[in-house]
Amino acid sequence: MDKKKFYFFLSAVILAFVLMLLIKFYRPDTAGNVNFDTFPKVIGEWQGKEEHVAPEILEMLNPEDILSITYTNAQGQSIHLLFDFFSSEATFGGPHSPRNCLPGAGWVIAAHTPLTIESKNRTINAGRFDLRYGQAKQVMDFWYITHFGETANDYVFKMYELLSALTFQPRDIAFVRFVAEDSPQGLAALKEFQSLILPEIYNHLPFEK
Repeated sequence: MDKKKFYFFLSAVILAFVLMLLIKFYRPDTAGNVNFDTFPKVIGEWQGKEEHVAPEILEMLNPEDILSITYTNAQGQSIHLLFDFFSSEATFGGPHSPRNCLPGAGWVIAAHTPLTIESKNRTINAGRFDLRYGQAKQVMDFWYITHFGETANDYVFKMYELLSALTFQPRDIAFVRFVAEDSPQGLAALKEFQSLILPEIYNHLPFEK
């Protein structure tokens, strides 16, 4: 190998190493802080009751903030909402894929359907799981939020994370999920509730409106 090729090869290796270190250790500032204390516990006819998140879950996920609420309407339909936010500045932690967590908790994912949710000027690429646990039947709508958009696909989510790292953009992440009864009444209530609550969720997150 002549000197010119050697120095070119050495420069490429050094550049790749420096980029790897930047991607691994550089933490851009978050796009904004969050505070879920002001999140509404009552919206329309829906009354919410905030639920405790176990310390071991908080330690494992390490979210900047997290909110777990069950809302109930006058007809007795209940919907559980959980969403959390992970700051770009965090050095560890992040959302766990429900594809891994649910089977570990005993739930069977009977079906998975891509889902598009419209909310004001936003089109959300979500997913829906049909869940079974013994005789219990539920549906779960969920998606990840990044500065590159929303997705319920774990591979696309990882691609968005990589794009954020490569372009030195904030790596803020949020995860949203709704759980409702798998019945015609439950699905109708879920759609109605989402139309009311989604603007509130996005207003509490530092992503572009």
